[in-house]
Amino acid sequence: MLKILIIDDEKIAIEELAFVLSKDEDVEIVGKYTDVKQGIESISALKPDAVFLDISMPGINGFIAAEEFKKIVDDIQVVFVTAHDKYAIKAFELDASDYILKPFSEDRILLAINRLKGRKETEKDHSHKTLKKLPVWKKDSLILINIEEILFCYIKEGNVYIVTENQVYTSEETLSQVETRLKQFNFIKCHRNYIVNLESITNIVPWINGTFILKLNGTEEEIPVSRNYNKAIRGVFNI
Repeated sequence: MLKILIIDDEKIAIEELAFVLSKDEDVEIVGKYTDVKQGIESISALKPDAVFLDISMPGINGFIAAEEFKKIVDDIQVVFVTAHDKYAIKAFELDASDYILKPFSEDRILLAINRLKGRKETEKDHSHKTLKKLPVWKKDSLILINIEEILFCYIKEGNVYIVTENQVYTSEETLSQVETRLKQFNFIKCHRNYIVNLESITNIVPWINGTFILKLNGTEEEIPVSRNYNKAIRGVFNI
């Protein structure tokens, strides 16, 4: 089943798109919003595979919304549905799965659905084959640790550290590369210098200027959540 969220500031446009999408028995429309902010806030609870999204909307435009979606659900597929062809390049720079011009035909929407299904199956097959271990250094030895044992990762003075309950390891990869390896295993970036295992979080403590402190099971270390990433944390836990 392909779960789809629709966001457009015009209710008629939403209903027209929903009508066509509902013709595919493998599609479930999990939400329809004319308010972009409400759509963003719903992501964590609804867990859609894809969002069909207008671009020119009041307040938060489709591009900003797409970036927010990907912070919360990294592998979400974004399909832009717009009356303007001038935004296509920008859309694909954001790794859009498709770009549909209004007015659209039923065949064009069904083609987009088939593309989304294909991508979903490809990602599913890939995740089944992904090794759930991370290569790290301990003294002079390169070892493999179970990803589920990792509590958090951070960078300090140019060095990347991988922290488990009993050990601290180093990595030769950048923090961005480590994030890419871990994001499919319920890890999230909460600060430019930190990646945290969502399963290890026990407390979210409000801090100053819209920031948070995370407390984790298995360590007394307190992990900062910067203002740039607090929406992602809020979205994950629907707070």
